[in-house]
Amino acid sequence: MKIRPLFILLIFYVLSSFRDKEQTWVAIGDSITYLNDHLNETGDRVKKGYLTRVTDKLPNLRYINQGHNGWTSAGIAQNIDKLGLVKADVYSIFLGTNDWWQGRPIGDLDDYKNDVGNKTVFGSFRIIIDAIRKLNPKARIILITPMQRNDFVYIADSKNSAHGSYRKHAGQSLEDVANAVITIAEHEGIAAVDLYHHPVLTIKNLVNFKRLKDPKTGEYVNFVYPGSAEIPFNPNTDEYPYPVESINLTYDGLHPSDAGNTIIANEIVSVFKKIGLAPKWQNYLKLTDYMTPFWKADTIVDESILPLENGAEINASLLFEARKIVSVKSSDHHETFVEGRDWNYSKDKINIIRGSKIPFLKKEDLVFMRDKAGLSMRGKAADTFVLYSENEYFSSRQLAVTYIPKKGQRWQGPAIPYAVGILPSTIGKLAGQDSLHIVFYGNSIEKGYNTSGLAGEAPYMPTWPELTVYKLRDYYSNSYISYVNTSVSGKLAQWGVDSVNDYVNIYHPDLVIIGFGMNDGSANVTPVQFREQIQKIINSVSAKNPKTEFIVIAPMLPNPNAVQSGFQHQYKNELLKLAGPGVALADMTTVHQELLKHKSYQDMTGNNVNHPNDYLARWYAQVICNLLLQ
Repeated sequence: MKIRPLFILLIFYVLSSFRDKEQTWVAIGDSITYLNDHLNETGDRVKKGYLTRVTDKLPNLRYINQGHNGWTSAGIAQNIDKLGLVKADVYSIFLGTNDWWQGRPIGDLDDYKNDVGNKTVFGSFRIIIDAIRKLNPKARIILITPMQRNDFVYIADSKNSAHGSYRKHAGQSLEDVANAVITIAEHEGIAAVDLYHHPVLTIKNLVNFKRLKDPKTGEYVNFVYPGSAEIPFNPNTDEYPYPVESINLTYDGLHPSDAGNTIIANEIVSVFKKIGLAPKWQNYLKLTDYMTPFWKADTIVDESILPLENGAEINASLLFEARKIVSVKSSDHHETFVEGRDWNYSKDKINIIRGSKIPFLKKEDLVFMRDKAGLSMRGKAADTFVLYSENEYFSSRQLAVTYIPKKGQRWQGPAIPYAVGILPSTIGKLAGQDSLHIVFYGNSIEKGYNTSGLAGEAPYMPTWPELTVYKLRDYYSNSYISYVNTSVSGKLAQWGVDSVNDYVNIYHPDLVIIGFGMNDGSANVTPVQFREQIQKIINSVSAKNPKTEFIVIAPMLPNPNAVQSGFQHQYKNELLKLAGPGVALADMTTVHQELLKHKSYQDMTGNNVNHPNDYLARWYAQVICNLLLQ
């Protein structure tokens, strides 16, 4: 069969346009937004701000914090061209509380419509929204009203204080500002998150009490709202009025606590979902389930099998012997099959009952002597062909099995060590919540070919590099992890050497994950040559970025019956020679070899030749993450 790689590439280009891509969110705001990335300024009273909590729930979203401590909408508008705003997919504007306290005129909708300038709150918002639309006319914008506030006393300086929104300031109420924000959103036809009128974020719920001196006795008493509003506070002589026990939805009367940030995040997530920012895969799978290592999980979720007919039996093997089968579903999760009608289980096998709707393949379908147009590729043995397809042919015949393994079942494959001694800089940045930029550099496997999300098919699982980043962000509560995937289908390590400046060095990475090998083995690049080429990539990056660290992947194996089967299995031992300080090995070769002792190649492939399906792609992500997670 003559292969048409350009045609295949075009198929994946078209399919990738339907996938869930990472989206950028620019959050414009004041101290409530700013503090998300400056938690030490909360006196360590907050563990996680609302931005991080939103991206925890929507991991396909990466935020850029444009919170400015103490700023009004006028300050943002005045400096809008100096803030370094970037083109993004979505912008949120969470301002107004400082406008109220600084007594800025609110104005009216005519100020907004007539673009009167930076004289009123309405005018300032017009400047900000116009600037956003100039950056990206197609961007989605949401407005967030200020929340109610109790008496504010700054934790680092008690002289910095302000009364709550229970009374007007400069003749204006905070509710007037909130209503102005809502009016602008309604006029523009954009979404608004109304925190001011939230039924839980009320003044009485913001703090449990305010500890003040009783004017009659001089003794400290825990006064609750509204009584606390009538008791004077002297910053020169009185203790800080909000001890830890007073924290409820704010920790100082104004700034949200963890509980408050959770409410804010939930409201924003709800709106983001309504405007289409939630990834499709969230309707089908949970990231925590998919990224719990198979070798540690109490429940194996969505292990992939493809039933094969061999004589009188139609079955497929599970990795572990099961104590209980929880579910057997089609790989797209659209159909659940019934025990006793469609399948039964014995030992480590799912047996398909004749007459069931469950699809299967025959053993003789896998290797044959005549070319099948659109469904075959030249085999390794002379005059043979192997079953092959880059579309949903295999995924539509695979099943997703969730089960509880019997006690005592152990993963017999390689241990995946924590690489803290090998990658100290990377792990230090992760744990320290510092910025970490990752480059994924390889071929079609690293690009995510045959992953359901890239193919635009349910369950829309992200590619394994995306799963890796999402897991790292979640585990370390570190939203400063960014990445770029410069992998190109069909490429060999020598291309990686030749292209390293344009595809890696220009990004100044902290960590490079190198994943060549599949195509090199097919092209009969010797193990020594392959190791030397990977070394050259490392040397080239290190020369430009001396602090960069590396994870080098020993690749999964090709179908042994396919013409692509070559030297791939020999690369691991050569790559081990590169491992040492700053260079860790992710051994997918041995992992795949162990899996193949228990499962068929067809259980774990997307094209039956050299690409993983969702299940095996999860192994890639889990192995990489285990190097970086304690």
